[in-house]
Amino acid sequence: MAGSSSTIFRGQPTFMGGSSFDMPGGDSRFVLELHKHDANSEMLLIEEGEGEFEIDGRSYTAGAGSMLFYHRGIWHKELSTKHPFRCTYIAFTGLQVGELERDFFLSRERLPIIQLHDQLPVIRKLMRDAIAESRKLEPEAQMIASHYLGIIFAKLARLAHYDDEARQSRLPAREAVWKAKRIIEENYSAPLTLDTLAEETYLNKYHLAHLFKEMVGVSPIQFLIYCRIEAAKRYLRTTGLQVKEIAEIVGYQSEPSFYNVFMKVSGMTPKKYREKDY
Repeated sequence: MAGSSSTIFRGQPTFMGGSSFDMPGGDSRFVLELHKHDANSEMLLIEEGEGEFEIDGRSYTAGAGSMLFYHRGIWHKELSTKHPFRCTYIAFTGLQVGELERDFFLSRERLPIIQLHDQLPVIRKLMRDAIAESRKLEPEAQMIASHYLGIIFAKLARLAHYDDEARQSRLPAREAVWKAKRIIEENYSAPLTLDTLAEETYLNKYHLAHLFKEMVGVSPIQFLIYCRIEAAKRYLRTTGLQVKEIAEIVGYQSEPSFYNVFMKVSGMTPKKYREKDY
């Protein structure tokens, strides 16, 4: 059974390439004239120094700890002004954030710069790890680099797309749902109800049901049925227990009720299921 969690990401980014630049100053400057990228977007992290940047016709001054976004198709140019100047960039594609345009992390109306503050060391390391991994001549290097990039965007989303209240309220809700899910998985034979799950998670039962459906994909009761029937299938395949005994083990007080649920979920009787060649 596939699960899903609440997220603003509808498409995960693919790592295209990246590098770091270290400019001491003097004749050595970071200069890129006006250009755009039609097939991908880029993120540029300033680690040290300062620069002047034109993005979509607007000028910005950005220093250490600034993450700039050059979204797909957006004209931009770059010039380092205070040295030493050190930066790291990553090019990516495949990103889909909510209803934003493909490969856009921020809307066109927003400032295309995020201040990382205390997240600078973490993001910097993740970017360098992604680049280093992409250069390895090993299987799945590109996949691993893209996973690093996904973590980067998830952390940046906390800064750019969630306010403090949302960040504080989302974690307890997620923990409550996964606690309820684990209770069901480990105690499916017990007479669990939405009321008992609500008591265990300290949530209103209707709120819990809504969150559970949003994050897991089915209601708590549907998930309980799933766990019971999956366990029953296991017993049918691996033991010689009678159907009535299995029904009791997985939480059903009567064989007919178990029989009806099993038929509805699996499309066959327990006896037919046991006779199938697995």
